[in-house]
Amino acid sequence: MRTDYLLKRVRELFTGSSKAVGFAAATSASSPRVNDIAGLVSHIRARNSTAVMAGCVLLVGLDEIRARVGEGWNTLADRATGIAEEVLQQFLGPQDVFQRLPSGAFQVCFETQDEAFAHFQVQRIAARIEERIKLELQHGAPMVSVESFAAAVDSQRFTETSDPLAALHASLLDIRDQVSDRSAKRHRITALRYASALFQPLWPSRAFGKTINRSLLDSWVGTAAAEHLTALESRDELLEALANLDCVLFAKSVEGLHQALGDIKQASVMVPVQFQTLLGASPEFIELGAALPPPYRKFLLLDVIGVPSAASALELLQVVRTAREITERVVLQVTPWDDRLNDGVRGATWGLSISLGEAEGENLQMASELERFGREARLAGLASFAYGANTIGKAEAAYSAQFNYLGGAAVHSTLATPRSHARFAPLFGDRLPSSAAGDDRAELRAHPRFVPLNTQALIFLPDGRQTRCRIANVSASGAVVLTFLALGVGDYLAIGAIGAQVVRVTRGGFAVQFLEVQQAFSLESALQAKSIEPRLLKTLQELGADRLGHRNKA
Repeated sequence: MRTDYLLKRVRELFTGSSKAVGFAAATSASSPRVNDIAGLVSHIRARNSTAVMAGCVLLVGLDEIRARVGEGWNTLADRATGIAEEVLQQFLGPQDVFQRLPSGAFQVCFETQDEAFAHFQVQRIAARIEERIKLELQHGAPMVSVESFAAAVDSQRFTETSDPLAALHASLLDIRDQVSDRSAKRHRITALRYASALFQPLWPSRAFGKTINRSLLDSWVGTAAAEHLTALESRDELLEALANLDCVLFAKSVEGLHQALGDIKQASVMVPVQFQTLLGASPEFIELGAALPPPYRKFLLLDVIGVPSAASALELLQVVRTAREITERVVLQVTPWDDRLNDGVRGATWGLSISLGEAEGENLQMASELERFGREARLAGLASFAYGANTIGKAEAAYSAQFNYLGGAAVHSTLATPRSHARFAPLFGDRLPSSAAGDDRAELRAHPRFVPLNTQALIFLPDGRQTRCRIANVSASGAVVLTFLALGVGDYLAIGAIGAQVVRVTRGGFAVQFLEVQQAFSLESALQAKSIEPRLLKTLQELGADRLGHRNKA
């Protein structure tokens, strides 16, 4: 798989280019030329170009919608192709040319001769079209996908013909088929072109530090990758495919980190990378890492996974040193009692990790091994990470073993963007057994405060009014709210779907106590409710009336 376009995307994150990663449109004084293939042919002949960069964007699934929407199909199909045309107009430059073809396809000819940039352009155009279709065509969106392809086409293949458009399109499809055949033979993972990163927040147990987000490829791409990897017979092909995965995930993780640092200022990302990718010093991966500016590296961790038992201590040290060229915070997926973890390796390593997703059951042997892992990691002065905790039992076992960071479905759901450094309440916290005062479990059970991922919320008053607010911090039992709304101590309100009462007025807002203690797993979603349930509104009105009655009697 080519990684030059990934490197281009990573570099453009930090150069201030108008073509930065994301879906912000390139600005230009004029629009691309539409339906002017003849003009393009004349232009190519005039400059004696031997090749032209061409691309194709295809809407897939429009025919399947026909049976679903019936008579409304024509309107929906026209709107889908209209969206595609609008996006092409938005993203292409004034010297680029595109033309609509039958069956929901668009032919694009680029002024640029930069093949990597042409690939990047058609991919982000396809992604933007798909994004808008999902937003604007809800009925047919799940059935429509957008495919794209770009390549350099020999100009003689279409300039010396009576139908240059058809010849150009046929040439482009021929090249695409050839590339697909080569990719199939080499077992490339084609789904990677549509890959995106998700982020699993790791909870810093016992106030060890700040929240860290471990990145992973979205599930359908991961499934497709697994199917390809299991089919590989050659060791070299397997290592190359794994290195491709590492490069894509690293690039996507850096995009997420860049966005997070721009929006929430403080976030950290842990990116898993295969041991063999670093041992072979994959040029593509090293080049991607070198493109990351130094100020960003303090927010990045590398988690070296897939360490083979046959690897030597010297190879382990070599891999850690290679990783440290990108970031000083290198984590190894080995046990603290591994004989290869000598003074040299330990001194260059920041932490050790273990995947609980591969552990079967929740027995005493697993709990004992986790306790040993946590204890020996502390003695070695290394941070300990346990992720993949997909059950409450595994999360509790890792917590009891005093791991510094915990992650998994039982701790926090995966997110599309990294979570900020602020601590959060883990989902399994409601299940922790009672313990003596002063113990960390008692502190966790006493509803620790944290900053929600989305701090914006709506306040609903008993008289029907509503206003926006910002949540400074929240716990299972209350919140501090910033708002211009003037309320007094004892007043009732709802924040999202949660009933509450003002208990303290603060500068710029007030503190509230929830009418009921909330569950950690549903707290943040309840705060984001856009309307108030009639039953809750009636409860607030009754509580307000009772309070007013008591005040009048007094």
